[in-house]
Amino acid sequence: MSEIGNNTAQSWQLFIINPGTLSIENIPSFLKIIQFDPSKNRKFPPGFVLGEDLSNNTGGVLYPKDTELDTARVERLVKLEETNPDYKFKLSVKKSKKVADFFREMIKRDFTKALESKKNKQEFRKSIGRLEKTIGMYIDDILKDDELIYLLYRARSIDVLSSKTGIPRYFNHQINVAIFALEILQNSLLNTGIRFDKGDLINIGILCLIHDISSIENLGHYVDLPIEKVKEYYFQELQQSFITAKMINLEMDVIDSLKRFGNYHQGQKEVLFEDDGKAVSYANVLVTADFMDLKVSGLFEDPIPIRTATDQLYQMSNNKELKRGFVDALAKGLKLNELFDFYREIERLNKSCLLKKFARPYPMLGFKSPVLYLCSGKRVDCKEYAKDSKAVNLIKANSGLEPGTYGRCKMLSRELVKFYESHYSDIKENVMMRAEENKKNKD
Repeated sequence: MSEIGNNTAQSWQLFIINPGTLSIENIPSFLKIIQFDPSKNRKFPPGFVLGEDLSNNTGGVLYPKDTELDTARVERLVKLEETNPDYKFKLSVKKSKKVADFFREMIKRDFTKALESKKNKQEFRKSIGRLEKTIGMYIDDILKDDELIYLLYRARSIDVLSSKTGIPRYFNHQINVAIFALEILQNSLLNTGIRFDKGDLINIGILCLIHDISSIENLGHYVDLPIEKVKEYYFQELQQSFITAKMINLEMDVIDSLKRFGNYHQGQKEVLFEDDGKAVSYANVLVTADFMDLKVSGLFEDPIPIRTATDQLYQMSNNKELKRGFVDALAKGLKLNELFDFYREIERLNKSCLLKKFARPYPMLGFKSPVLYLCSGKRVDCKEYAKDSKAVNLIKANSGLEPGTYGRCKMLSRELVKFYESHYSDIKENVMMRAEENKKNKD
């Protein structure tokens, strides 16, 4: 990444993870990592023990190896740096259960904040209790590995440092992807036919938290570029996340699914539609959950409502960019039944073509957009082909149809109208919600 920016990798990593220690470049970085401000009269957290002697600029030992840092010692170091601005005290801190647990609790608090922020969203009202219970039951298993914790917390620290607001947006994205993935898992059996067990849930939780770890660790090199470039480098870098997963010995299904995730974002959509092994299923959950949060969080573009995002995911599934069952599972988890029913009905009507393969809803631009069915094969020999009705003339490709003139399918157009009539209240509610959203946007 050296060609992208002038910052060195070490300066943006904040600390280097060694076999038995964490190497920290200076005292200010250390204080940022643990979020400790000496001026606020708080007690320094316990458990941070020096892994090497801490020396001054003349080689004298300030604190020997195995010294546990406390409030007084840290305050002394801060004052020494203030009076000696040209000298930076490099720290080596021993890895330990206390250090890992300190980082782990910070990450768990981030999960709690993310869940709290969703309680006011209508789409989560019926599922938030179950989500909280599931995360409460499994979060310790997901965050069990200390090496994973060091990696995640370093990514979080880098994100905080590189953010102009101090909010770790990319790290929060990891957590939100994990939450959306759990929504999918809780509804997966009925919609995908796949039964995920406890081990799968833990693996997918880890997968979501580490899926863009490489992108975040290199964030400092490109975060100040125009957003289009930030997005480009972000998706380039996430291809390397599987290497990080290998370094800390994650399960092969997690590593394989990370490879598939990186390949998917390089245009290889087929990786989601291959064999039915666990890695493929994991990758489908990750890609679906990731797209959902990218859209609603506005990480690279303007954020959109969850309903609109779900509609777009369905359109992606129609274009064979996502696997339909995983989108269904997410829609059902978020109680977006009208979207689920609509796309299920479109799928049913498509299969109801008397000649099996020519039905095309038009115009297929999203939720409730088609007003009739066209015959892509122009089969005048079919009894339901409307020969005398005014044809639809397409100037450019639309709804899976090439430019040309197409006749209407009488049977399927009638069935589409019947479906709309039976779901009138849903349609009315959707129109009112869109009007309210537009009003808010204008205000």
